[in-house]
Amino acid sequence: MKLKVAAWNMGHWMHRDVAQQAWDYLDRDIAADITLVQESVPPIKRQKEFCVWREIDGKRKWGSGVLTKGLPVTEVKLERNDYPGALTVADVTLPDNSKLIVASVYGQLDKYGYSITTLHRMLSDLTHLFEGELRRGGRPKVIFGGDLNASPQFDDEYRIKTHRIFFQRLEAFGLMDCQGQFTKDRPRTLRHSKSHIPWVNDYIFASESLAKKIVAHQVVELPKMLNLSDHNPVIVTFDL
Repeated sequence: MKLKVAAWNMGHWMHRDVAQQAWDYLDRDIAADITLVQESVPPIKRQKEFCVWREIDGKRKWGSGVLTKGLPVTEVKLERNDYPGALTVADVTLPDNSKLIVASVYGQLDKYGYSITTLHRMLSDLTHLFEGELRRGGRPKVIFGGDLNASPQFDDEYRIKTHRIFFQRLEAFGLMDCQGQFTKDRPRTLRHSKSHIPWVNDYIFASESLAKKIVAHQVVELPKMLNLSDHNPVIVTFDL
């Protein structure tokens, strides 16, 4: 069974007509089995079927979500979530009745402009899920991704180490970067108008057992979708 997973920051500031074009592109061209969206507002009809989506802070009109192409999906309500809508978690049931924990993550900036602070708190709130409640029956299968607003590039650019520490925490939970080793040749995911650096902010991580079954991965940057968002979709395909 092939499982196609995508992550995309769709740009909440886009005009309504452009936003609809982005959703059409997502549904028709990317056509992933599971999609993790950020800075998004799914069409009303889409919110009502195979979708778990929440507004960020419960105040803004955009947020993060987990959408599927016909796979049953239910929200996982965390005992504590300091950043609702920036962190949206769901259980997805696969055709073989196995389950995935899927976390759609937006690296929300705190009042000082840091994303790392919020990401660390999110990861702490997810610990019991990722550890399978102290590993009773083993660790669950997890997909974790989205626009983290974080990158080892920040550490290199500003001569710090704080971003790498967060990625090391993900590794400690057995989550693997589905795009492979972070190198200078890695495709950018953020087309920042005020920076020449080819930033990589968007990721898909998966449990090691899933990561071993990756058969394809890509970052989409095509002329027809460049005006739909300033982020490029990330796509990973698993052969389960």
